[in-house]
Amino acid sequence: MVDAGFLVQELDATVGGGILAGALAFRLFLFMVPFVYVVFTVLGGIAHAVGQDPAHVLGNIGITGILANTVVKIDEKSAWTQAALVLGAIVTLFITSGALMKALYVVHWLIWRVPRTRPAGLPPRLALIGFTLVALALSVAINAFRTSAGIVGAVLAVLIITALSFALWWWVSWKLPHAPGPARALIPGALLMAVGADVLDLLTTYWIGNLAARRTNTYGAVGSALAVLLWVYVLGRIMVGSAGLNAALWYRRQNRANSGTTAEGQQP
Repeated sequence: MVDAGFLVQELDATVGGGILAGALAFRLFLFMVPFVYVVFTVLGGIAHAVGQDPAHVLGNIGITGILANTVVKIDEKSAWTQAALVLGAIVTLFITSGALMKALYVVHWLIWRVPRTRPAGLPPRLALIGFTLVALALSVAINAFRTSAGIVGAVLAVLIITALSFALWWWVSWKLPHAPGPARALIPGALLMAVGADVLDLLTTYWIGNLAARRTNTYGAVGSALAVLLWVYVLGRIMVGSAGLNAALWYRRQNRANSGTTAEGQQP
């Protein structure tokens, strides 16, 4: 275990894990802004049309709620202006989703040291947007359950987040570039993501949300942006660490297997 820790640290230092996480966080942020604008503007418009308070839709739903409260202002624009802005945000969303996919591929190229491949066509972008929509819907459901069920809900919410994060990131890791090997080789990184998702959820609920509120009162939209940037950097660091953990353990097993084969070949 200690040896694996040193291998992960060495690999992280070699590939510049902090720099990769920062680059990934920047593209995550650029993707989140149009995504949140489109989704919450549409939902807020529907709520307004049926006579409900749009502010209820723009509630604090995790980190997306913090960002939505900053970038979405439904009642301040005409319908035509809102439609034009949503259309522009949709175009921007497809552009930034492509940039985020490329960043994820580059991170995994560098960490796994595999031949370069690129996400081709529209399907990967649609998959990323759909994946984010599913994650948002699950976040809304989990937060509602946690609020209504008290302590039991909080415990169950952690377990649900752990299981879903593990399964989803295991599948994503399998789709991203990696060394040829069995799917079980990607389990350690998925476990790290599951634990990291729990930590991020607790940070968002009990610290980043309050931090954003205080900084927004002091610095306006810049305060919320800083809180979101902190969140996406932590997420980017977890993603890079997940790939690094999988790669370090995989190459350690390969080196041991090669050493054993060489030793057997040298026996008289």
